[in-house]
Amino acid sequence: MTRPPETACRPVRRRLAPLALAACVSVAAAGCATIPSGGPARSLSQPQNEVTQGDDFPQLIPASPGKGWKPVQIVSGFLAANASFAGSNAVAREYLTPGQARTWKPGLAVTVVTQPRFSPAAATLPHLIGQSGTQTQGVVVSGLELATLTAHGQYQIPSPSAKQAISFRLKLMKIRGQWRIVNPPKRLLLTKSDFLRVFQPRNLYFFAARGGTLVPDPVFVPLQATVRDLATDLVSALQQQPLGTLAGVTHTSFPPGTKILGVNIEGPGAIVNLGGTVARAGPTVLDNIAAQLVWTLTSPSYGRQAIKSVKLEVDGHPQSLPGSVDGVELPSRYSGRVPRPVADGGLYFIGKGGAVQALPPSQAAAPPKLVLGQAGTGLVPMTSIAVTPDTGERAITGTSPGAGQRSIAGISADGRVVYFGALTKGASLATWRPGGRITSLSWDTSGDLWLATGHGVWLRRPGGKAPIAVDVGQLLPGERVTSVRIAPDGVRIAMIVRGNNGAQLEIGAVTLGANTASIGPLAPIGAGIPDPAALSWYDADNLMVLARPGSVRAVLEEVPVSGGQPTPIGAEPHTISLATAGSQIVAGLRGGLLVTLSGPDGSWEPLGRGQDPAYPG
Repeated sequence: MTRPPETACRPVRRRLAPLALAACVSVAAAGCATIPSGGPARSLSQPQNEVTQGDDFPQLIPASPGKGWKPVQIVSGFLAANASFAGSNAVAREYLTPGQARTWKPGLAVTVVTQPRFSPAAATLPHLIGQSGTQTQGVVVSGLELATLTAHGQYQIPSPSAKQAISFRLKLMKIRGQWRIVNPPKRLLLTKSDFLRVFQPRNLYFFAARGGTLVPDPVFVPLQATVRDLATDLVSALQQQPLGTLAGVTHTSFPPGTKILGVNIEGPGAIVNLGGTVARAGPTVLDNIAAQLVWTLTSPSYGRQAIKSVKLEVDGHPQSLPGSVDGVELPSRYSGRVPRPVADGGLYFIGKGGAVQALPPSQAAAPPKLVLGQAGTGLVPMTSIAVTPDTGERAITGTSPGAGQRSIAGISADGRVVYFGALTKGASLATWRPGGRITSLSWDTSGDLWLATGHGVWLRRPGGKAPIAVDVGQLLPGERVTSVRIAPDGVRIAMIVRGNNGAQLEIGAVTLGANTASIGPLAPIGAGIPDPAALSWYDADNLMVLARPGSVRAVLEEVPVSGGQPTPIGAEPHTISLATAGSQIVAGLRGGLLVTLSGPDGSWEPLGRGQDPAYPG
């Protein structure tokens, strides 16, 4: 949001810019293995900033323009000052003419560029009467656009084919002997290092259109915000329906006409006072609002947060909802509404003779066991298996199963057939030929099976319904989806799209009708990863992506779905497959060996013989 000119010289708060781990498997020499189902998690990625968002942050104070600075120095200093939001970009305004300093409104939009280049150029300012050529000058700024933060706050990375060189001319004139900029750009221009230094991702949480699941919507917020200002901005953002990839597939529980009467901080807690139409809301709506508030303000997705709990008030009256403690809402009360990948379902893989085996999530060392049903016989050789994330035979029959039952799907050796069936005693595998070569499988929590094939993306619904061709409307001619993974929330979907210019990671959302399914809009993520080939949801906010599979230079990267910078993880040479869930990372190597990332130094340890590992999901 823009600030009125008269506030430029006093501190004001920067409004929110909405966007857009490892206890591991060990193995004994004899083949007995353990998959921890609890215990502390070790984070693989480092915080994006040394200072946790929500704490008071020391302001970045750039240099004011120096006496006698030349035009190129003025332009360079102005762009550096774009990274300071203090006083409504007060230092950046010092580089402008008096008139522009009063009226410049850069808004929230940001263009992230490589280190810009500056070239002197002539400037024509016909509207300035009486200025000689020695009193006017131009500077051309050029660089490569790396990303944008839109007016709606979404962080967007262009695909490799869409990256654009930017070039624009700033005009300067002398004011009392000092050069000042006449035509500042309408949007902030930041280098990648500056953007990462002054912005940090946070999550807004909205409800899925189907069911009561909370879905994270990443936003980038300026680190200069105080705890109270940040909380106020985050709460304000929850009033609006989500935009971007989650538009139409998620919603807010805040009734239209809800007013924010105040957000105050008391110790580690936030007190949110709402008014307006929310005063007529019933207990269910208030409980949903509390869930959104608690997870948005306390979520640890991007590090420790200053706020640990929330008290909800309506017109100044404290609300005591069922399950709260003295009106204090804690994230643990709503944790079941935020699905995450977990390893509680055990690890599945293809073992000797093509039989599917499983390692249970036990604290005690145990050898792998053959799964029940035809999948455990080895009579139907499969590759790239996928197992349902919830207990349920409904993925095949549409019925309510007994406890512990799951279903499996796998691709035939020639890549043309999908085998699927229940992992129960005596269960046989059915077949499906969707057409084209099948490259990826993924189950969602509703028992839907998603496929990527040479002929497009397909969806097979529970209960034997006819398969649905999924509309991926944003694909360009020559592009095809080679890998799909549904998020644990069942709304977001991660994909690898391959085209004439290589492969690109994309994040989108799923829209389902009675007999239709579509994905979009898509947002590229994971810029700079060479030839991504396989992916898996590592947690609710990050993917694990394998690139250059099978080579000695195989690459493993942790990729935030917010659009942030990927973090490289040292991969074992000749890695060809991976499985991740709830801090667990297992890789399959060429030659039929499974390894897992373990130990305080993050070293890879052998897990046993097998291939194509998969956690449920």
